[in-house]
Formats: sequence, C-alpha cells, structure tokens
Amino acid sequence: MSEARGADGRGAETRNRILDATLASLVRNGYGGTTARAIAQCGGFAPGVIYYHFADLDDLVVATLIHTCEARARRYRSELSGVDRGARVVELLRELYDEDTESGHIAAVQEIYAGARPDSRVAERLLLETRRWEELAEEVLTTLLRGKPLASLVEVPVVASAAVAFYLGMETLTHLDGDRSRPAQLFDQAARLAAVFDRIPRLRRRA
Repeated sequence: MSEARGADGRGAETRNRILDATLASLVRNGYGGTTARAIAQCGGFAPGVIYYHFADLDDLVVATLIHTCEARARRYRSELSGVDRGARVVELLRELYDEDTESGHIAAVQEIYAGARPDSRVAERLLLETRRWEELAEEVLTTLLRGKPLASLVEVPVVASAAVAFYLGMETLTHLDGDRSRPAQLFDQAARLAAVFDRIPRLRRRA
C-alpha cells in the first residue's frame, strides 16, 4: 500500500511538473510554439512523458488552464473576500497582478485566449474559466457597492464582465508595446478613483 501511495505521489508530482512546464512554454514560446518538444525542454523531461499523463496537447492545455486558474482564483478570493474599501481592493489587486505577472499566469492565459480555436475543447474551457473570474469580480463588486447610493445604477454582472475583459486587454497591450509601466499607471488612476469612492457614505438601513 505504501508503495502504491508513493507511486501515486510520484505520478502527481510528474503531472504537476508537466503543467508547470506547459505554463512556462506558453510564456516563452507562445501558444503556437508550445509543442510537446518545447514543453519537454522547459521541464527537462522526455516528450513522451506528456502522453503518459495526457491524451494530447489540447488535453494538456486544458489541464494547465484549470491548474493555474484554480490556484490564482483561490489566491484572489482569500485576499479579497469581505474587503469593502475601494482603496484596499485596488491595493490588493495591484499586488495580485504583480504575482500573476511574475508567475507567468496572465501571459500564459492571454496566449491561450489568442490561440484557441473556436469550438475546441480549449475554447470551451476558456469560457468556463472566464465565468469563474466574472463570478469572483461580481462578489468583489457586490461587497464594495453594498449600501452605496449609486449601487442601484450599477449592473454588477456587466461591470464584472468588463473588468475581466479589461484585465486581459491590459496584458495584451502591454505585450504589444512592451511598456511595463502601463499597468502601474492604470492602478494609480484606479487608486485615485477608489479614494473618492470610499468617501461616499453608505446608506443606513431602515429599521
């Protein structure tokens, strides 16, 4: 039994190593350049190892997408849950975005968006992961707007969808022109707006 558990553990370790190598290849080589050979070179293993754990490259890309999005969504939710001050939300989002950039998460996901074929398994999974992030954005916005006079004017699902699109678009523009100061400028602007937002008092609930 202990040997079986050890084998399972080694299998999971190898699988995670392949997922991490795929993430690294997406960042380094782009979606089109993320071949079995490129992934193996990033991870330091033989290309054949991939097909022991995954049916094909689409299967691997889907698994990598789930792997990185689940981990990052947990991180975002743990930091942002219950935070009702705009300035603090912006501060946390800036830190989390820096983590996404450092880990390669946002660059890899952006590559998958750019390269996924319509109606493919990868595209279907992207839709599900996009919805995961929209739901998280809705939770954050709902907490921020609770009791604010302008809450009734905001269609939270629409704004949440726009926020996710903006997040991905910011990375795309940064990638195109190489201007890494762009996100910092946008977060600075968001911080100024958040400070104004926080000064708007919440309405007291009627008894």
